[in-house]
Amino acid sequence: MTEEHPLDEVNLAGGCMATAEAMQDHRNSEQNCTPLPPYDIDDPILSLIGDTSMVKYPDELSGDLWVKLEKENPTGSMKDRIALGMILEMRASGELSDDDLVVEASSGNTAGGVALVANRLGLDNTITTPETTSGQKMGYVEAFGSELVTCPDVDSSEPGHYRSTAERIADERDGVFLNQYHNQLNPQVHEKWTGPELWNQTEDLTHVVCPMGTGGTLSGIGKYVKEQDDSVEIIGVDAERSNISTSFYDEEPVDYDTKIEGLGKGSETPTMWFDYIDCVVSVGDDTAISWTKKAARDQGLLIGPSAGAALSVAHSIAETDEDTTVVLIACDGGEQYFDLLTDS
Repeated sequence: MTEEHPLDEVNLAGGCMATAEAMQDHRNSEQNCTPLPPYDIDDPILSLIGDTSMVKYPDELSGDLWVKLEKENPTGSMKDRIALGMILEMRASGELSDDDLVVEASSGNTAGGVALVANRLGLDNTITTPETTSGQKMGYVEAFGSELVTCPDVDSSEPGHYRSTAERIADERDGVFLNQYHNQLNPQVHEKWTGPELWNQTEDLTHVVCPMGTGGTLSGIGKYVKEQDDSVEIIGVDAERSNISTSFYDEEPVDYDTKIEGLGKGSETPTMWFDYIDCVVSVGDDTAISWTKKAARDQGLLIGPSAGAALSVAHSIAETDEDTTVVLIACDGGEQYFDLLTDS
C-alpha cells in the first residue's frame, strides 16, 4: 500500500488556486457546476485543457452510466492535464527553469501532451518512446517541433529502454526528467483538478471506473472522491497480463503482455495510490477491443481501447443495479487506434 501524498497548495507563477466564489460562478453546460481549473493560463490553446464533457452512455441500462470524454483535450488525451500540471508545478517550486531541457518518457499519450505544453511555454524538450508506439502518437511530438527519440522495445531492466534512455539524456544534457511513472505530481494533479471536476459534474455518484497505466489518474481522482464520500467505489481496470492487479492483490507477477497501449504495467509504480482504490479488474485484449468496437458501432461513441476495457466493467455494474451512477473515464478517443478497431 502506498502512503498518503497530500498536495500542498502552491502559488503558481501567473496564477493561483481559483477562489470559491469564482468556482461557484463557473457553469458547465453538460451538467452541474464545474470548478475552474487550478491553473490560471492565458494561453488560448493550453486553456482548452480540462473541463471535458460528461455524456450519458446511450445504451439502455438499469443504472446510469456516464462517460467523461478526455479526448476533448487539445491532443485528444487526459495526459494533457498532467503535462500542464507537472510542468507548472515544477516551475513554481523551482525544480524546472525556463532554460532547462524538459525530458519525458512515454509509451503513448503523454508524449503529445508534454510536447504541446512545452512548445506553448517555450521550453526545449525531448521525448523518448518505444519503437512500437503508434505513429499517430509519435506524430504529435514531431508536429509540435519536439525532439523524438525512439527506443527498442526491450525490458525495463535494459539500458536501451525508453525510460532509462530518458533518464540518461536528462543526466547528460543537464535536463529535467518529468518521470510520470514516479513523480507524485502525476496523481496530485488529478487530485487537484480532475477529481473536483468529476465530482461536481455528477449527482449521486456510486462508482468510478478507470483504466490504469501509471495509475495517476485513478489514484488522484480516487483520493479526492473518497474524501467527499468514502462509500463511492473506485475501480481500476488492468490488462489481463499485467502486474497492477497482481501487485494490488499481492499475487505472483506475470509476464507483461498486451496489445492495448497505455493499459497495465510490468510492475507497480509509486504513482499508484492503492489506499484509495477498492478493487482492480483485469480485462483481456479481445474483450477490450470488442467493447471498443461495440461502443462505436452500436452507440456512436468513439473511445480508445483502454476505455473499452473499462467500459466492459462499468457497463456490467450499471446493467445489473438500478441504484448506481457510474462514471467511466475515457482517457482518449478511438481516432488513434483504427488499426485495432477496423476489420480490414
